[in-house]
Amino acid sequence: MSIKRAANLIQPSGQTSNKRPKTSNDTRENVYGTNDISSGAQIQKLLTFSQDSSKSIQNIQSFKLFLDGLTSENNTAGIIVLKEFFNLQQPIKTEQNEEIFLSDLMQTWSFASQSNNEKLLSAVPAVLALLLKTISSYIDLTPFGLKIGKTLLLRKQQELIGRSLIANKNREFILSPILRLLRELSMYDGGSLANYVFKARSQTFKGLTRNLNLRYTGDGKEDLRKPSVRSNAVRFVLQLLKYLSVESKKEFLNQRDIISGLTRDIRYDPAFLVRDVLETLKTHVIMDVQLTRDAKSKILTPSFLGRIASLYSCDWQEDLDSSKASVVDITHEFLLTCCTSINQGALLVQSGLYPKGTEPDSRDFVDKEGGYIDLGLDSIEWLHKFDEKIPVRNVILLEFIQTLRPWSCIKQAELILSIFKSAPELIAEYFLSKKDFSFDPKLTTTWVGYSSFVFGVIQIPLPEYFGYHDKYAQLPPPSSIIIGNVLPHPLNHKVLVRSFSPSVKPLATYLVVKILCAALQKLKVILNMYEEASKSSLSSIWNESASRIMKKVTERLPAVNIIITAYRRLDKVDLIQRHAYSNLLNLYYEVLPQIISEPNSGIPSVIGESLLATNKMSLASQDDVLRVLELENMIILASSIPEVKWLSKGKGLSVSPFLIILKLSAIASLEFPMFRLKSVLASIVEETQLLQTKTNISALDCLIVNLKDTMINDVPEECFEFIDSCFIRCAGTPIKYIFMLEELVKEINKDESKEVAISLISLAFLEQWPFFVKTADNSSLHIVASFISRHLATSIKIQEDPRIIKRLIEKFTANCPVGSAAAKLIENSNKLINQIKIPNKRYDALGKIFEDSDKPHPKLKERLIAEKEAFKIETDPERDLKLLVSWNTRDIEEVIEDGHLASLIMLLSSKYLEVRKETVTNLSKIAFKLKDSNFGEKEQIWLLLSEISETAKTVIDVEPLPSVISAFASHAVNVLKDPSHFLFPKLNKFLLRGPIWRIDKIPLMHRIMDEAPSITEKSAAEKKWLLMCIYKGLRSKSDLGLYRKVLVFEKLLSSYNNYSSPEFREQVIKILFRACMIDEGSTTLITRFSTLTWLEVQQALASSPDLKSLHELLISSFDKDRIKQWSKGTIQMA
Repeated sequence: MSIKRAANLIQPSGQTSNKRPKTSNDTRENVYGTNDISSGAQIQKLLTFSQDSSKSIQNIQSFKLFLDGLTSENNTAGIIVLKEFFNLQQPIKTEQNEEIFLSDLMQTWSFASQSNNEKLLSAVPAVLALLLKTISSYIDLTPFGLKIGKTLLLRKQQELIGRSLIANKNREFILSPILRLLRELSMYDGGSLANYVFKARSQTFKGLTRNLNLRYTGDGKEDLRKPSVRSNAVRFVLQLLKYLSVESKKEFLNQRDIISGLTRDIRYDPAFLVRDVLETLKTHVIMDVQLTRDAKSKILTPSFLGRIASLYSCDWQEDLDSSKASVVDITHEFLLTCCTSINQGALLVQSGLYPKGTEPDSRDFVDKEGGYIDLGLDSIEWLHKFDEKIPVRNVILLEFIQTLRPWSCIKQAELILSIFKSAPELIAEYFLSKKDFSFDPKLTTTWVGYSSFVFGVIQIPLPEYFGYHDKYAQLPPPSSIIIGNVLPHPLNHKVLVRSFSPSVKPLATYLVVKILCAALQKLKVILNMYEEASKSSLSSIWNESASRIMKKVTERLPAVNIIITAYRRLDKVDLIQRHAYSNLLNLYYEVLPQIISEPNSGIPSVIGESLLATNKMSLASQDDVLRVLELENMIILASSIPEVKWLSKGKGLSVSPFLIILKLSAIASLEFPMFRLKSVLASIVEETQLLQTKTNISALDCLIVNLKDTMINDVPEECFEFIDSCFIRCAGTPIKYIFMLEELVKEINKDESKEVAISLISLAFLEQWPFFVKTADNSSLHIVASFISRHLATSIKIQEDPRIIKRLIEKFTANCPVGSAAAKLIENSNKLINQIKIPNKRYDALGKIFEDSDKPHPKLKERLIAEKEAFKIETDPERDLKLLVSWNTRDIEEVIEDGHLASLIMLLSSKYLEVRKETVTNLSKIAFKLKDSNFGEKEQIWLLLSEISETAKTVIDVEPLPSVISAFASHAVNVLKDPSHFLFPKLNKFLLRGPIWRIDKIPLMHRIMDEAPSITEKSAAEKKWLLMCIYKGLRSKSDLGLYRKVLVFEKLLSSYNNYSSPEFREQVIKILFRACMIDEGSTTLITRFSTLTWLEVQQALASSPDLKSLHELLISSFDKDRIKQWSKGTIQMA
């Protein structure tokens, strides 16, 4: 290509010369210092083409110094000079009509290439790179930079770039400047030229793969200011990744050799370069939402991820300020993003614990009628195929994590755990593939690291529904995968048993104990999930699978006697380990009780040994807290073992286990209340009847508070022995103290046999009091007298029978030495009532506060009025009669959708014969119209109307159709018009049974209350629907009689408990309210179903305003004479 140079580019004065320029060895006359250049013309003269290479180099060097001055300081004058220089440049056109900007410099570059002048070949790209870098900071110079860039991308200049890029690899002084130029070109003006650089890749990418491998080979660390060829090449590639368009970037990512060269041996790169690579890849590739996952997957290969992971093990010696993250941290964040983010990395959507290719919702188990065929777990072949190999969807991640070493690097372990949380399908297969790593317990750094990793894996929470969409599948996951998540493959039976061998270091055994605790806690969660999933139609499959999992886990675990033997070997001071062992034994009982119940398990003896260590225990130190935690686990364990005798002094114990637990509960603080111990005490009290349970405030809580006050000061052992003796005697022969109570009642009120609230332990204290008075010293006598006086005062305050307590005070005082301090203490018990603080809240075993039943509820009367008003409206005989005529003026869809049909059906239970007959006629007309309509679910509703009409015809001539049958059919309309309703399948099956319903039973009551729901998570909703039918169907005395015959009230009262939902309890109360409003309803509830007693029990457990309101209504509305005769005067109207 020939270039015709303009005359004014040669002689700024406009004059031309035909003479050859004079050459001279003295170039100093043309060299300017930074401060000597004061005009654009000077720069133009400086850069004028010359065949004198030395002169050209000197001139370019002068221009470089000038540019350096512009970048190092805010040199406004210099920028004006540079702009003047650019304005003097007139682009020249080539024969191809291409414009060349800075033609002298370009010609100098071409001359350098032709003459093979390496110094000049290095100087021109270097100064061009510096020029672009300098002017990139000034917006008004941007157009000139774009002209330079377009010139550089012309074919001639591309060839010059390509030739420099393939220079000999030891010519770093040529390679680095050209790479810097390409980098500046790619990023100039926000990357506006990047796509052009990429399109010219036949030249701009020449030798790039090789150049990416030309690392720094000098001594020491690579200097950021003098980067190696590789560093410059990497920076060029990173600028392209930043600024290329989406389509070009996709194509660029297909350049495997270049992208691979970017990270090959990245661990040997300087920290600044590694940081640039990771941050650019993360921001402009991985996190680029415009890039498809397929494009990103081009680089996210196992080898790529492995090369990045190799950065974990490098020793990065960086001088970082606090604002910068370390290379290791950046590496970790990068890999977390790549491996745990859907659509942003290597992670694929998976189905949790269901292997790739399985169909857990297969229709093979569905019969023609939609029911499920139960052929047993063995009939499902694919559930038993995954003992050796598990197919996964995330193959790339699986291959990658196999190369990591989580036992030697915490960050690598954290990475794998994060991957497992995001892709739980990998857990079981990962350990199956790692069979070469033995878990043989040896206290080495590697084994400790690996055990910590395994512990972390087991602690990973299970995905919801085992990872299967938004509900449980019909079939459970394969048991081998479940077990692989609970006890990974290296934890086999042989290894676990060996871990408890005396030859194994205690610390290693402790780590295994922690692992087993985590495994059993996870198994507990799994079994709960299986139980929830088993409410589906294939419940037997889930239950059978759960049983097999428990059996297989039991086979893998060490026997309980092995653990107990290791537990006994522990020193008494190894408190942390002892607590861990006790927690493990407790979990054995809770999750796998069949192991604990094995003969010779040794549990009772271990419990006895634990109790021995508590006699002098407090919570004053951290050690005591750990001892109590250990003992708490053992006591909870003991509560399930029949051999443990709570109210009997064991070998070596000065008091019974019951009093030991009582003392521990007394010393418990508000921060450490030990509710689980209190739950054990409550069960013992309930079984032995030591304390009454009739008062709203717990007598057990009050006893604990009194004991706490007694233990503020040192208490002699004989005081505890007296209290314990009373407990043991009372529990051993309760009938003896019941007779004592009857005698006291006769003394107070000889003519009445009214039941009284009094704790039997008070009578045991009274019986043993004279013997203690005779043997105790004054100090002990004073302490016990103080305890008894507070106990009696508390009993009065919580509303135990005050007359009985008063009589007990007299008897206690009479048995004290005359005029003694003990006598005065007990005699003044009544004066302590206002001073004593009693628990004002009640707790369950988990510490949940029950509502205080003593608080007045301002809306009790309003509730009663509202229920009575609703009953009055629903039983109005004139209500809805107009529907017999008005429905005919509406469209059939309107009759159904607006509730007119549902209301019309209820008229089948009218007390008027004419109304009932007219209703049957109208329902038949509606059914006929519905048959010919376009209503979507007409077939089901037509069948319902036909069956309810035929059923009504069998009885309406004699009596109304039972209200509950009408209510059931009325509510069924809304179910049948919506195929997605949770009761739709169950109701359809009911309608297909036969054309006439039995009117002596409530339809679907037992199927809904006792069987699994149609949709697993809709059990509560089904019961709510049924209870609404029962509520609406209770209108008359005959309805009440039907409910009595079919055991409705027995079913409701037995189902009402603290574990049922608040909505269920509310519905039950509403039904009982309705029953009370029917003639003789309250009387029937009391005499037939002991509802009054049931209410008292429920209020004692957890009182509520609804229960109190119902109690008031029941008491105020029964038949006084009949109840008095039935209860022999023990129940009276309020």
